[in-house]
Amino acid sequence: MSLIERALEKTRALGAKPPASANVRPQVPAAELPYVPPQPVTGRVVRPMPTRRLTIDMERLRYEGMIPPAEAQRRLSMQVRSIKNKLLQAVRAGGAVRDRIIMVTSALAGDGKTFNSVSIALSLATEKDFHVLLVDGDIPKPSVGNLFGIHEAPGLLDAAREPTLDPEQLVIGTDLPGLDLLSAGRSGVDSAESMSSSRMRDIIDRLATVPNRIVLLDSAPLLLTSEAAVLAQYAGQVLLVVREAVTPQQAVLDALAMLGERQGIAMILNGVSESKLEQAYYGYDQYYGYGEEQGASDA
Repeated sequence: MSLIERALEKTRALGAKPPASANVRPQVPAAELPYVPPQPVTGRVVRPMPTRRLTIDMERLRYEGMIPPAEAQRRLSMQVRSIKNKLLQAVRAGGAVRDRIIMVTSALAGDGKTFNSVSIALSLATEKDFHVLLVDGDIPKPSVGNLFGIHEAPGLLDAAREPTLDPEQLVIGTDLPGLDLLSAGRSGVDSAESMSSSRMRDIIDRLATVPNRIVLLDSAPLLLTSEAAVLAQYAGQVLLVVREAVTPQQAVLDALAMLGERQGIAMILNGVSESKLEQAYYGYDQYYGYGEEQGASDA
C-alpha cells in the first residue's frame, strides 16, 4: 500500500467531509520540478547583522491569537518544543544546508499554518545553538508581514527583481536576539514568475548559508497557489498543517500529492482534542498535534 493510500485510510477515520466544490488551481507536482540543493559552506562565515531592528509587539500577537491565554500557554510551549526538537534533530542528523530550510504550509486557507510558523519561530529563537529567520513566503496573503508590521518593507520579491541586491540587506532584526524577519516584498504582476525563478532559489540558498541559521518559510497554501509547490523544492523539511475535522480529506491527499513521495514531510494536526491527541493523525515521517485550546488562528 502506497503512502497516499495509507494516508487516505487514516483520513477516512477522521470523518472529514470533502468540500461541495473545489476552487483550487491546477498544480504541477513538486516532485517533478528540478532542484539543485545548496552546497555546504566552506570556511568561516559570520552571521550578518541586520541594519534595521524591530521591537516585537507581543500584545499585538496575543490580540491576533498568535499567543494563547496564560493558562494555555504552558501546554502550548511544551507541544511546540516537541515539534522544534524533532526539527532540530533532523538538522543535526542531516548536516546539510538544505535541512535548515523548513517550510510550513497547509492544503487550504484557515488551517493555522501562520499560527504554527510564528509559534515555532518564537520557540527556535530561544535556542543557544541556532537562530531563526522567519520568512513571509505567502504572497497573496502576507500574514507574517501583517502581524509584525513589516508588510510594506522590501523583501523576497524585491530581491528577486533586482539581481544585484543582497537579500541580507533586507533582513530585519528584532529585540529577540535569536529571531530575524524577512517580508514577502512588494507584490506585482510578475509575482508568480519571480517566486518560481532561479533567482528566488539562489536567494533562499544564500539566506540558508549563514551558519546555524534556520530559514523558516511561511508558505501560501499548496492548493491555492502554484508558488507554494516551488518553495517546497527548496526546503529540506516541510510541515503540512491540517485542521482536525475541518480540512477536507481530499484536500490533504491533493496537498501530499503536490509534495510528492519524498523525505522530510511531517504533519501537524491543529485543534485536536486531548482525547485524540495520541492517535488522531498520520504523517509520512511523523505527526504532531495541538490541543483544542491552541492553534485557533485562521491564518
